[in-house]
Amino acid sequence: MAVLGADSTGLEDGKGPGRWSLLGEVLAQEAPRLTIWSPVLLVSGIWIYFALAFEPTRLLTGSLAAVAALVFWKVRNRAFVMAFAILLSGVVLAKIRTEMIATPILRAVAFDVAIAGRIADVDRRSPKRLIVTIDLESASNIPPEEMPRRIRLQLTGSSGTPQIGDNITGKAVLTPLPLPVAPGAFDYGRSLYFQSIGALGRFTGSAATDSAGIPLRYQLRRSFHFARSVIGERVRAVIPGPLGSFADALITGERAQIPRAMNESLQASGLYHILSISGLHMAMVVGSTFWVVRALLALSTVLALTRPIKSWAASVALVVGFFYMLLADGGAATERSFIMVAVMLFAVMVNRPAISLHNLAVAAILILVFEPEQAVAASFQMSFLAVMGLAAFFEWWSRKTDQDMHPQQNFAQRWGRKLVLLVAASLMTSLIAGGLSGIAAAHHFGRVAPYGIVANALALPIVSIAVMPMALLSVLLMPFGLEALPLAIMGQGLRAVMVVSDWVAGWPYAGLGLPLLNSETGGALAFAAAFLCLAKSQLRWLALPAMVVAGIAWFGQQRPDILVEERARTVAARGADGLLVPLPGKGSSFAIRKWLEQAGQREKTEIAIKRLLWTCEAAFCSAKAGDTTIAYLRETANPIKPCPAVEILVAQYPLRRSCKGKRLTIDRFDVWRHGAHAIFVSDDLVVETARGMQGARPWVWKPRPRSTQSVKK
Repeated sequence: MAVLGADSTGLEDGKGPGRWSLLGEVLAQEAPRLTIWSPVLLVSGIWIYFALAFEPTRLLTGSLAAVAALVFWKVRNRAFVMAFAILLSGVVLAKIRTEMIATPILRAVAFDVAIAGRIADVDRRSPKRLIVTIDLESASNIPPEEMPRRIRLQLTGSSGTPQIGDNITGKAVLTPLPLPVAPGAFDYGRSLYFQSIGALGRFTGSAATDSAGIPLRYQLRRSFHFARSVIGERVRAVIPGPLGSFADALITGERAQIPRAMNESLQASGLYHILSISGLHMAMVVGSTFWVVRALLALSTVLALTRPIKSWAASVALVVGFFYMLLADGGAATERSFIMVAVMLFAVMVNRPAISLHNLAVAAILILVFEPEQAVAASFQMSFLAVMGLAAFFEWWSRKTDQDMHPQQNFAQRWGRKLVLLVAASLMTSLIAGGLSGIAAAHHFGRVAPYGIVANALALPIVSIAVMPMALLSVLLMPFGLEALPLAIMGQGLRAVMVVSDWVAGWPYAGLGLPLLNSETGGALAFAAAFLCLAKSQLRWLALPAMVVAGIAWFGQQRPDILVEERARTVAARGADGLLVPLPGKGSSFAIRKWLEQAGQREKTEIAIKRLLWTCEAAFCSAKAGDTTIAYLRETANPIKPCPAVEILVAQYPLRRSCKGKRLTIDRFDVWRHGAHAIFVSDDLVVETARGMQGARPWVWKPRPRSTQSVKK
């Protein structure tokens, strides 16, 4: 994308500065930085696309694309118009991506399905749970128009260890993509759709696999998957127990063996990001390689004085980073981190600053062009906000420290000053990265680590010195059988990290849970951060109204008083103390856990259920949400006589008009059609549904009636 010149303000000569001097000044300073603003504009357009309640037609999208293309071709010297065209491009890119990855979606549960396909990915979620993603070739009992391109199945037994590229056959139960657990909640089905996955399920028996005739497109990932398994075994042989699983996760991305207690400690202390192979790990691996290679080349005076050893070191680091990405196979987060690091290394090769807003913008533009759906993903938002803040800070920091240089200082004063600046920069780095990435974390996970700056300040130096460099060295030495010493050092480093994590996690209010930030609040805070970090003009003052909007959206957000699960298997109601209380007994533990997390209640389901609200007798339960009485009928209550005289009636089975609530009735048919329900109790009941909030989008499937479910292929 071309960078606009300083005179590309969009105001004609003689009209701009004279009439609107402030606007002219702002445009004069920001127009040359349109490249830096481009990711924000693209993200805005992509957010608009995903926020729509309908799918834009190809004609409408083509018209928007034509307008954007015309602007890029004819009106490149007008900053305002160019910014609008970039925003439109975000909408167009998201629509194009949706069309490219589109897959048919299963619309009803299918039993006894004969599956045949080829394994595209293998993911071990736990020691006993293996998930395989299959490029589907054939499947029985599914209508042809619902035949997905890919499916994801749980595998509990097979004739061998499945590998990427293997042919796989077996009988399975398939289910449609999951709906949000509550209206407006995270749409996991959409994420799967953008991986061309159209159904989930499990094998009902052992699956048969064979490795005959593996196509070339699977060979590379198969080789690296095998390498990860071998590396993981050798790591755990040197570092036994949970620390070995921790080390394996940092090197190969395999996190299935990590105990829950360790995960909870890292989450509460604010160090959980260490487990996710993303920018931190990629930067450390690439940075360590760059430093070592450059130091070795500098040992030769001839090379150091006559050859561009800095560029050579960057080239080697780029290759190492590429192979680390393939080895870790961390998905989009790892790929995105490599792109960002690669852009920075290319900047080093051409003698430009490595960490800069321009480099971040280029990396973000590349990601958003090829995978626009990343704009609504937590990992992209967290990493982009964190790196944006750090790049802006270091640009200011370098100018500030250069201006404060005092040549007359003696040796001790200079080194003392450097030490103080190093400590200050380290603390500011943790504060900025944690604070800005916390916006996305609070929106997606409702998780806040108030002591994260302390934990990161203590743990990251250990990770930078004793963990990641040793991890890289151990992998390099494995072919020679010399990995024991670096892995032992890595293990001790991880032990120290866990000491810090457990200590900080034990502090009061560590791992504080908050109600999820709604989209309006999170978006407004993200824009406020962008104005503060990116603007060079008085445009940065727009951060203040953005923060005001975020505050209004947060405090004006209404919490549902009653939640009904998508199969009506359980219900939760808000008590007089404002806390959600799930229905006692068996239900959907996953939905309940997610409801509690969204409400900011970081407690176990068993504790929440014990709160006094529900009164149950056999198959009938009742409670009061405010002044409104709600009753819940379990399956075993069918038929119910007499019909309970309550205002809201929820039934796990179809009522077929045999019984009604005075103000609202929700039965199995209602949740089958519309998904989970959220009820806001007031003078006029307000009801929201999961499918209603999703809108009519390609990834939102319409349930197929039972009469057409038994379809033979």
